[in-house]
Amino acid sequence: MLTFRKIVDFYIHSSIHVGVAVFCLVQLSVPQWTSYSFLVFFGTVVGYNFLKYSEWFLSNKRLRYNIIGILSVSVVAAIGFLLLFLEQDAAIQFDLLVALGLVVLYPLIRKLGWLKPFFVSIVVSYITVAVPLKASADVAWFFVQRFLLLSSLMIPFEISDSMTDAVSLQTLPHLFGVARTKQIGYVLVGLYCVASFHALSIHYPCLIYALSSGVAIYFSSPKRSWYYTSFWVESLPIVWWLISIVLK
Repeated sequence: MLTFRKIVDFYIHSSIHVGVAVFCLVQLSVPQWTSYSFLVFFGTVVGYNFLKYSEWFLSNKRLRYNIIGILSVSVVAAIGFLLLFLEQDAAIQFDLLVALGLVVLYPLIRKLGWLKPFFVSIVVSYITVAVPLKASADVAWFFVQRFLLLSSLMIPFEISDSMTDAVSLQTLPHLFGVARTKQIGYVLVGLYCVASFHALSIHYPCLIYALSSGVAIYFSSPKRSWYYTSFWVESLPIVWWLISIVLK
């Protein structure tokens, strides 16, 4: 049991789980299996690990065993990303460089705590909707849908982190309290539902997505286990993708 938990912890800490989640968001936009989907998976792993562990990687601190493992995963992911990046056409390569620039800006945006969840949602929506669907007539509206849904899904993370985030960051829970932050999340879910009525030609079970996000917000708490957000809430895009396949 202890070994299984260590495997799960490494799976989460190495950003493989969030990489799979973002991969599934691409698949919700473009159901076909493409090299771009795997490129996004590798890029997500590299990007998240860079933001989380760059201080460890660049410092002279003695690397712990799990950090060495995460570094190995990051190197493999970086190689996979580079190989798939070179396969893309120039337009997608440019879009990905724009996304890279946004990722580099994240540490600055992080200091504006209330803006952080919306910035992350914009970046992920850009990568999973705007880039693969840029030729689609519905791309702008679909982008708005995805942004609203992901912003609502960020609320449990904001609430969970409120116990460890510095008050000076002025995150949503610090500004409005947990209860009001949940209300903001419910409003985002409601706006997503309203936006979804416009896109009736898109055959996604939008109400299920909205309901699951609302439930995640309802049960979120600063005192909940780290696994609640890092594994269970992060798993929702994977569940959404599986639901879309079943109901296709």
